[in-house]
This record gives sequence, C-alpha cells and structure tokens, in this order.
Amino acid sequence: MTQPDHPVHPPGVARRLAALAVAGTVVVGTVAVGATPASAAPETIDDATLRWGLSTEVQSAPPFGGCNYLSAGESDGTQASYRTSAGDVSILKDGAAPTWANKCAGAASHAANQEVVWSGGSGTVDPATGEVELAFTGRLSVNFYGGLVPFTVENPVVTVDADGNGQMVATLFGYGSSMEDPNVKVPLDPVSGVVVADLSDVGSAGEGGFTVTPDYAGVEYEPPAGSGGTPQNRTNPGWGAWPSSWIDFHYETGLTSYWYSSGGTADPYKAPAALTISYQGGGGEPGPADGEQAISVTVPETAEPGEFLWSIDGDQAVDLGETADQGTHLQATGAIDPISVTDTRTGGPEWSISGQVSDFTGGLSGGYLGWSPKVVTAGAGAVAGGTVTSTLSGGGAGLSEPSTLAAAPSGHPSGTASVGADLDLRLPVDTAAGSYTTTLTITALS
Repeated sequence: MTQPDHPVHPPGVARRLAALAVAGTVVVGTVAVGATPASAAPETIDDATLRWGLSTEVQSAPPFGGCNYLSAGESDGTQASYRTSAGDVSILKDGAAPTWANKCAGAASHAANQEVVWSGGSGTVDPATGEVELAFTGRLSVNFYGGLVPFTVENPVVTVDADGNGQMVATLFGYGSSMEDPNVKVPLDPVSGVVVADLSDVGSAGEGGFTVTPDYAGVEYEPPAGSGGTPQNRTNPGWGAWPSSWIDFHYETGLTSYWYSSGGTADPYKAPAALTISYQGGGGEPGPADGEQAISVTVPETAEPGEFLWSIDGDQAVDLGETADQGTHLQATGAIDPISVTDTRTGGPEWSISGQVSDFTGGLSGGYLGWSPKVVTAGAGAVAGGTVTSTLSGGGAGLSEPSTLAAAPSGHPSGTASVGADLDLRLPVDTAAGSYTTTLTITALS
C-alpha cells in the first residue's frame, strides 16, 4: 500500500545541536618499557553507544491521528508489542523513557523528540587513522501511521574509513499492508545488508566518538523501472534521498516516498537527523607494540572510610536536540548526567565540584551555555552552586569560566550525594545551521 505524503505545516527556524560530551578521566599507572618506538594499535571497544532520532518525519503524526513512534525490540504495531527497552536497545523521549500514553506528545508539531539508544556496541577504533568498525546488537522498530505499518532495524554495523567516509548497514524486516484493509499486516522476509545511512566527513572518529548527519541533500534516487514509485523532485530546495537500498526495501511496506524528496508537503521533514556514536574504550588502551610492556593498575570504586570519591553517572553524552527560535535568540535545553559524590573523611573537610566548557566547534563561544545546578539526592553536605546564565541573557562569561556545580562546607556529615544541572544554551539568531559540540570538564577539589 503506497502511502501519500501527509499534510504538514512548516516549522519555525530550527538548527540542530549535536551531543555535548561530558567527561572526567583519570589515568593511573601506565608505563612503557623499551627503546623501540612503534605506532599505536587499534583500540578494542566494547562500550559504544549509538543515539539517533532518524528524521523529523519519524517525529510526526499522520493526518488521521496517532503518530509515528519508535519502540524497542520487534513490534507488530500493537500496544502489546510496545517496549521502551529490549536488550541493548532503549527508547527515549525528551531524555526519559516514554509510555504508551505519552508517546505521541508533540508529534502534531513534528516534535515528538524520540531517539533510539543502542548500547554495548563492540569493535575497533584506530585513533591514528580514524577508522571505525562497531557492531550493535538488538532491534529498533519504527511504527509508521500509528502502528499500521511497522518495520524493524536489526543489528546495525557502523564503519568509517581513513578518509572519514562510512556507512551504517543493518537487516530490515517488518510488515506490508493490504490496500483493501490497512489493518491487515503481511509479514515481510528479512533483508540483510541494507544501507541505513551513508556517512561523509566524519571528524575525530578516534577521539571518543563523533556526531554526523547522514548524507541526504543532493543525493539522487531513481525508482526501479515498473515499480510505480514517485519520481524524485530535484527542483525544490533541500531535495535529496536516503540510501537506495533503504528506499527499495520500503516498496514492500509502502513507505518509499517518506525517504526521498517526492514533491509533497512532507519533503522538508524527510532528511535524516544527526546521529552520535560515543565510546570510552571499554577494551582498554591500545595493546603494546614490539619492544613495549603495558603495566596497569585498577583503583576500586568502593568507598573506604576516610575517602572522597566522585563519578559521572550515565553515558557522558548530552544531546541538546534542536534549537528553537525565541525571536531574540535560538535556545536549546537539557541536563548533564548526574554526578555522585561520596565523602567519608573524618571531620568532613570542605569539597567542591566545578565545571567549565570549551568553545563549541565552529567557533561558537562556550559562554553561550549556562546552567542551573541542583542537588538530586542530598548527602555529604552538598549545596548546589549558583545559576550561571548564558552571555546572551545575563552577560558575564557563561560556562566558559569555571563555575561551581556543588560544594560542602567544613564539618559536613559523611554520606553520598547526587548533583546535577539543567543546561540552557542560547545562540545568536544568525548562527549558521549545523551540528556543534563542546566538552564540559568536571573538576573536584577536596
């Protein structure tokens, strides 16, 4: 059943903000023995995370009600098969797990704000060349037309070559719908080797991950002869296409025209959203080369009496999504991953946790980012730091200068606290469209 583009309304000005990487790293006890220099070997990765919202069209609603929605695992489009977590796959909406009741919120304005998170990805990353090969396990289901046309993406593999070009390849299966009765779903055989996304100009792939928007603009697509597919529109601004094997699969689901410019009113929403790959290097440092020995030591995380410990809880990647045009500025909000602080030292000496961001890629000032610290779970005498405003709203330097997240006075009781902060990014209205990243460095003093 070929589904026509549904009526849509142009959104306000929006510019995409990519992942904000939050990291605190300590390296202890690494020693190289030997006089023969050698190049580093590729790193083994077992903790990679893939985050993606697919497209604005996936965040939208058809004209007759319901919405297009994501679910974890294999779905047949019914509530009984709806999951927000299945194995290494989870679904987030506005940063939290959605429910069946609220999954469609915002879809009428193309802002359902859903994303899939694949965790536990494994493979290799070469920090010298930027080459990447990461495999993820699990299934994502995309439920189009309120679940009338569900299809599933299984076990994606992401590769990037030394020139920064790559692909995401996966197995696809799902259901076709009957033209006589759209409630009748016909199971489709799995198709392996489908190119889900083509990637170009991936930068710094060997440095903890990358954010990239898959190719679309200017990509040509020709419907196969005799397929009855709608010819591609190459006249309207922003025309383009997803990979041809992805589109060709959807001749069975009836969703082909949702993945390339076909001249309909939904065309502005079809381009893929930016995706983020992040990792810390769960397999450890690169293996030793000839003439070297690697010596490592593990410091246990369990707090012993008389110690001060802190750690970042979460995947250390914050996606601020897309900015919203507020008239005088563009704005995006989010929250950092919580930070756990444990202090069992005798006498309760004072401590503090502070943060500072670098400038964003593209030359945007880190001062555009502000935060409002908060104590998530009280303990260890934790008191939230003061609000830091963006330079566009309150002057000052924003988070481009060290700012207190939380602190405790001398004589505080022993215990554990969880502290966090809500982020507020404000950019000039003439900021160029694109993806921008920065790094938040957390520092603890005790």
